[in-house]
Amino acid sequence: MALGSAIAALGMAEVAAAQGHVCLSEREVTSLVTYALPVVMDSTMKTCRPQLSPQGWFATQGPGLVQRYATRKTAAWPEARAALIKLGGNDDKLKSLVSTLSDEALQPFAEGMVSAVVTKGIKPGQCKAIERATRLLSPLPPENTAELVTFMLVLADKPQVRSAVGASKSSDLPICPAA
Repeated sequence: MALGSAIAALGMAEVAAAQGHVCLSEREVTSLVTYALPVVMDSTMKTCRPQLSPQGWFATQGPGLVQRYATRKTAAWPEARAALIKLGGNDDKLKSLVSTLSDEALQPFAEGMVSAVVTKGIKPGQCKAIERATRLLSPLPPENTAELVTFMLVLADKPQVRSAVGASKSSDLPICPAA
């Protein structure tokens, strides 16, 4: 899933996964998703613009949806920031570097990474389906969408689900097993 990869690309998920000691709770993942959703949606719309109708849903309704989701970013940031630092795992240098960055420095870096991963991950043939899925999800409140994306990321990490859909690996995020 592009969103999971985008969040993982915030710089440290691979480090944490390799160390095997750090995982994120569903609440932490939801905070990251809530923070990243507006960037993911905006990057997706820009990437897909050449493939879609200028009178289509993304062109006419997408910017409003991005704005609606962006209103949740500020509230999600403190926990999303803590999750990013947590993803530094046992690498004290990396944790120290990230924890000393101001919000003004860390947020654009994190958003740039998410945007780059989304842009790289979308194939032109996927744009119509992505636009349709976004349209179908758009009536949901932002918090419900973030929870639904988290649920799908957690579900995608289950071996029986990966097997059923023919996926060979789990998400890029180290998600803690549910208690």
